[in-house]
Amino acid sequence: MEHTINVNLKIWRQRGPKEPGKFVKYRVENVSTGSSFLEMLDMLNQQLVDKGEEPVVFDNDCREGICGMCSLYVNGHPHGPVQGITTCQLHMRKFHNEE
Repeated sequence: MEHTINVNLKIWRQRGPKEPGKFVKYRVENVSTGSSFLEMLDMLNQQLVDKGEEPVVFDNDCREGICGMCSLYVNGHPHGPVQGITTCQLHMRKFHNEE
């Protein structure tokens, strides 16, 4: 049986290299623990688009752990807290539910 979790995110947002940036907090609810970190970001982006807001931009290509383009920093670690995998291979079951 697959479980779901709620996650709180703090994402750096910056319109361009000469624009000031800031961290913005987001919440994504009912995320399947079987989904990847990138799939969770897709859920966030759908929420943002539905509200008429700018989606979060991130690099990704194959989503199969081959290309390595998904080089996000997650909790201060490149590709996330699990060594030897890419962000698209990082599953949400590695994170805790946040009420």
